[in-house]
Amino acid sequence: MDERDRKELREWIEEWRYWLGGAVILSVIWGVHCLRKGELTFYWPLTPLAVWAAVLIAVAVWPRGGEPDDS
Repeated sequence: MDERDRKELREWIEEWRYWLGGAVILSVIWGVHCLRKGELTFYWPLTPLAVWAAVLIAVAVWPRGGEPDDS
């Protein structure tokens, strides 16, 4: 694994940290809404989190192509 691959892996892992932070924030908003309503409602954060995760997974498996090498 060369330096460029390690850098891209670190950036990808950092994106998952952002995803986790977003999941926590959206879940807290959903939880407060449920508490105020007095009942569990549909877990709506599932939709944006699933789309965001799908994009991150696609970035990981999509082949890189045509990017110039900086070295």
